[in-house]
Amino acid sequence: MNKTIIATLLALIMVSCGTDSRHFEIDGRLLNLNQGEFYVYSPDGNLKGIDTIKVQAGRFTYKVECKKEMTLMIVFPNFTEQPVFAAPGKSVDIKGDASHLKEMKVKGTKPNELMNQLREQIANASPNEIQKYARQFVEDHPESIVSTYVVRNFFLQKERPDFATARQLINLMLEHQPENNSLKSLQQSINNRTTLTTNSRIPKFAAYDINGKPVNNATLSTAGTTVVVAWASWHYNSISMLQSMALLQKETKGEVKVVNICLDYSRAECRRILNSREIEDVITICDGKSIDGDVYNLLGMSNIPDNIVIENGKVTATNLTIEQLNKKLRK
Repeated sequence: MNKTIIATLLALIMVSCGTDSRHFEIDGRLLNLNQGEFYVYSPDGNLKGIDTIKVQAGRFTYKVECKKEMTLMIVFPNFTEQPVFAAPGKSVDIKGDASHLKEMKVKGTKPNELMNQLREQIANASPNEIQKYARQFVEDHPESIVSTYVVRNFFLQKERPDFATARQLINLMLEHQPENNSLKSLQQSINNRTTLTTNSRIPKFAAYDINGKPVNNATLSTAGTTVVVAWASWHYNSISMLQSMALLQKETKGEVKVVNICLDYSRAECRRILNSREIEDVITICDGKSIDGDVYNLLGMSNIPDNIVIENGKVTATNLTIEQLNKKLRK
C-alpha cells in the first residue's frame, strides 16, 4: 500500500480517536449511579450559561469547545462540586464512587493531577491545616490555573473571606501570569470590595436591572425593609432562597422589598430561571460577571447564596439561612 495512503489513514484514525485542537473532552465512570444528570458551568466565564451531562449506566461523556485553558465546575445531584481544568485538544478520565464523591479522581492532564494531590492532602485536615496547605499550593504553583480556583474556593468563597491572603496570592500569581485577564478581574473585584457589618450604610453604587432600569444605593435604602439575595441558576439552594423571599414580598404587599443579584454569566439563563420559577416583580441585577460582579463585591458578598437585610437604611443582618431570614422578616 502507498506510504502516503497509510500515513493519511493513520492520521484519520488518530483524529477519530482523540480530541481535536478546538475541544476538550471528559470521559467519566461512577459506581453506584446508574443514571442521572449533572450540570456544568465555568466560574471564569469561558462557558456561557449552563450545560448538562447525561449519565447512562454509570458512564458519561462531555465535549466542549475550548480555545484556551478554563475551569469547569461539575455540579452533582447532591450539589457537591468538582473542578475540572480544561485545555484545548486535551481529554481527561473521571473515575469514582457516587457515594464518595470527595475521593473522585480526574486524570489526564497536569492541572487535574495537581488538584487530585491537593484534595488528598486536605481530605482529613483541620480547617487551619487546609488554609495552610492551600496557601502553600498557590505559592508552589503560581503559574497554574488550579491556583486561581484554590484562591477563590479556599480564601474568598467562605463565610469569613481572607482578603489579605487572597490579595497576596493573586499578586504572586500575576507575576507569573501577567496577561491573565481573569486574574486581573479578580484582583480588581477584591480591591473594590466593601465590608458591610451590622449598622453599616449601603455604599454608593449605580447599576441597571435586566430590564434596563437604574438601580442604586437609594433603591436599597429607601424602603422600610429590603433583602438582597445573591443566587445562581446552578445552585438549587440559592434559587430556593430567592423564591422564598419573592413570596414574602408578595405576601407583605411590598413592605419587604426584594433585590436579587444573579451570578450567571448569561442574562438569558437568568431570565429563564425567573420565568420557570414564576419569580415576578423583584428587581434583578445580572451584569454577566458572576462573582466578579461590581454590585456583588461592592456589597461585600462572598457566598452563593448570600444575602443582606437592610432596615431603615442600615444593614441589620448578612449571610442568613432561609430559616433565619424568614424568622427575622416574618416577625
